[in-house]
Amino acid sequence: MFIARSLTLCLTLAAATAPAHAEDTAAPDSTRPATFLKETVVTGSRVPRAYYESPQALSFISSMRLSEELPTVTPDALGLVPGVDNSKDSPWEQRPVIRGLTGQRVLVLMDGSPMNSARGNGPHPSLVDAGQIDRVEVVRGPSSVAYGSDALGGVINLITRESTMGGQGRSLRGSATAGGSSADQQGNGFIQLLPQFGRLSALISAGGRRTLDYEAPSGTVNHSAFKDYNTLANFRYEMSDRTVVRAGWQLYRGADIGIPGLSFESPGAVQSFRFPFYDRDALHLQIDRKGERGWIANAQAKVYWQREHRNFFSDQTVDSSMYAPFGVPPNPGSSSARTTQDRYFDLDTYGIQAQFASIRTERYRVSAGLDMTRDVTGGDNVRFRTYYDGTGAPVTATSERVTQSVPDGFFDNYGGWSQADWSVHPQWTASAGARYTHYSYRTDAGPNVPGYAFTAQSVDDDALCGSLGLVYAMRADLHLSANVANGYREPNAQDLFFSGPASVGYVMGNPALQPEKSVSYDVGMRWGPRNLAFSGSFYYSTYDNLIDAVPMSTPPPQAAGQPAYQYVNISKARIWGVEGEGEWHFMPHWTLRGQGSTAIGDITSPEAIQMLYGVSAEKVPLPSVPPFRGSATLRWRGAQDRIWVEPGVRFSWRTNRLPPPTPGVGQLTDFKKEWIVGDVMAGARFATGQRLQVGIRNLGNTTYRQPLASLDDPGISFVGSISTDF
Repeated sequence: MFIARSLTLCLTLAAATAPAHAEDTAAPDSTRPATFLKETVVTGSRVPRAYYESPQALSFISSMRLSEELPTVTPDALGLVPGVDNSKDSPWEQRPVIRGLTGQRVLVLMDGSPMNSARGNGPHPSLVDAGQIDRVEVVRGPSSVAYGSDALGGVINLITRESTMGGQGRSLRGSATAGGSSADQQGNGFIQLLPQFGRLSALISAGGRRTLDYEAPSGTVNHSAFKDYNTLANFRYEMSDRTVVRAGWQLYRGADIGIPGLSFESPGAVQSFRFPFYDRDALHLQIDRKGERGWIANAQAKVYWQREHRNFFSDQTVDSSMYAPFGVPPNPGSSSARTTQDRYFDLDTYGIQAQFASIRTERYRVSAGLDMTRDVTGGDNVRFRTYYDGTGAPVTATSERVTQSVPDGFFDNYGGWSQADWSVHPQWTASAGARYTHYSYRTDAGPNVPGYAFTAQSVDDDALCGSLGLVYAMRADLHLSANVANGYREPNAQDLFFSGPASVGYVMGNPALQPEKSVSYDVGMRWGPRNLAFSGSFYYSTYDNLIDAVPMSTPPPQAAGQPAYQYVNISKARIWGVEGEGEWHFMPHWTLRGQGSTAIGDITSPEAIQMLYGVSAEKVPLPSVPPFRGSATLRWRGAQDRIWVEPGVRFSWRTNRLPPPTPGVGQLTDFKKEWIVGDVMAGARFATGQRLQVGIRNLGNTTYRQPLASLDDPGISFVGSISTDF
């Protein structure tokens, strides 16, 4: 009903506000490149570079493609990119996986500023609404030269929308959108305004969504609902023809975010997890200056701040027979215990970025910059526990305990980087880059709770990395590339200092950890004759000092009988694979798109295999490396793109390369299943300024789950949206 009312409201609004000039605005955008190979990207090198000029493996999702997919949250759209998956524990809780690496080994940016922090298990792209994003750029493979730590597997840059209006007049334009989907009874809506006052222009967007527990073919997935709202305001002021000042503000508020993939119900124990709230705020101020004369073509300076504040809540009920495995002290006369725990997380990040690029001569172009970031972390764990007898009556008063899992502190890094391109021959372009970063971590003493107290600590480290690339223009429409780069991930506060209960038992950090390191070799091809475009790459990557949690021979007293683990540098690994994507515009109105990727990964350290799995072997499959998967669509479009229809398929083929079972940890056997799912989407643009999109996902109501997900995806779902310009 919410969707129907929203669509009716928007249709009424559209009829009332249809602008007289809508006939012109509905015309197709003739400035867009004919194929994606002609696009310009910035994420790989931090300066604009033509797609085919980059030696790195790159992909992007355009604003048009993003809006047509109607994703519930931003990670839903990442499946359009080869080599990118999601570790999925709920519709909202999805962390990106690039080339088999996830969590803090993948760097997520918003407008070039890191969303990763020194505290956490990986960034949440869901904190940036898909309606706020103009395009998504993805770099597959190490990008530590440009961005430092955490870019071990790759980088995802969420580039938000901004005003594109020019001139110095006054105007106000905008749009309103409403939509939803049936499987989760989702309703969403947002409004966007584009005001201009002389040299000042802005894009202001606000909206929200609400979902209920969704329906999978196997039944309702409990605790999967969430609701949120968001605001984005990006301002642009043209001080002169050469100087532009940009400022932006983003707000996100999520509530009652269920995480069914972590929840469980077994004989004698029940536990559920959710985020009662998840808040994010971000501000930035940026100055761009074009050079008038001389060697520097442009320079940029940016300051930014972001804040995350959340509560990770768990509710656990265990029978007395399960007290020991869950670390619950026995209590005479009790038959069960209920424990609720709020894990509050506070993070403030302050950053400065400065960079410049030289003019591009016939021989070279150079860029360089400085990055400085400080993470200020805080937050306590508040635990409540009550014991009950067989009738359900409490036998003790509710106890309260306040602890910390990670100490409060300051986590600083200061880095300098430089990259250069050389035209060594009319057909050959070489590139090289290097970065040096200093890390300085300082923590405070924690609450004086026996077994959970933290002492003040300090950790300092330095990192150096580099890259070399080569692009060979065999002909105007065929480019071959090769790239070698080393990446690293500096251990964060979670790895170094964590001490507390986790999903597998009691976990302790290790202040002596060394950075994770990698070396990756890529070869690629970009081929674009006329209306055909293809990009493919083969890569081979090795990893050293990967951090894992291994069983402790002598558990600490605070583990209280639970299995105890500690983070250590243990694994050596390798991953290699193939990725490809392409599109073909044939006949006047048809476009065929497709993408696919596959990878194989192994742990190659016998010592690590013995400690992790308790078996003797030279190599075993590396966890979290997805099987062969991809998608394909066939699009028909009418004259001037006013009507389009696009059926498609998504698929995943089994790999049969599961690692050995981890003692005491459940195994995701559904990872081995193969599936193919059909979808169909369609849209229409009206001369009066309205746009309508409808579709059906999972046409066959197929039971399936993403390769790295812990729960089934929704069954058949009807989706739609309608928007109007004014």
